Amino acid sequence: MFKGLLPFDCVSCGYPYPVMVNLYAKVGLHPLDPLEKTFQVRVDEQNANCLDFTCSIARLKDEVITKNPLIPHFHGAALADGFFKGELPDWPSDDALNDEKRFYLLKESEWQANDWISMYLELVILVLIITNINFFVVVLQRDVLSQLEILEVAIETGIEEVEPPNERLEAKSANVYIKFKGMANVRYFRIIFEIGEHVERKAVVRRVLDEDSGYMTLLGKFCGGQSTKKRPRSDS
Repeated sequence: MFKGLLPFDCVSCGYPYPVMVNLYAKVGLHPLDPLEKTFQVRVDEQNANCLDFTCSIARLKDEVITKNPLIPHFHGAALADGFFKGELPDWPSDDALNDEKRFYLLKESEWQANDWISMYLELVILVLIITNINFFVVVLQRDVLSQLEILEVAIETGIEEVEPPNERLEAKSANVYIKFKGMANVRYFRIIFEIGEHVERKAVVRRVLDEDSGYMTLLGKFCGGQSTKKRPRSDS
């Protein structure tokens, strides 16, 4: 049983899941400008089977000096208000998505200009890959991500009548709905998805940023698929 921290030299040596680690670092630094600077980011996974992590530290190296001991296996999370508590929502109906008071449908130029959207999608996919395959070569991980094509993005913030509507892009807490294609297969425990890179797939990611603690929590999942779990028989 491992205890404490296991350090890796990420510059001169290999390290586990480099694509995932790099994405964790980028998410923690967003929207900071990391050029020619050294940062420290701490990310703690809360659930190994889906995207569920909290970033509790994102700062310039040596910016903050603390004598407090490092708490391993951190289980805190960003404090969510009522709208963002509980399970992730399923994909909304077409009629619901047309409700401009509830959702903001992004223009293609907007989701291309906001790289955190594709970053969130890549995180959902990489967690799925690592969960289902014990060892997944780096080249294949990057190959999967390079094939992705985002088709539609909607943002829900729980606040109606936002003016201008694209201000929802700047919300600290939001549900982000992403439709995409380019992923040949999705494998979840006891859930079957249609196979093929042409298939339009759907993912939901929730971001909660707690201004008091500074913590940011990301949750994500795929939508759709058919359950293979056997239903209990009903006696007639």
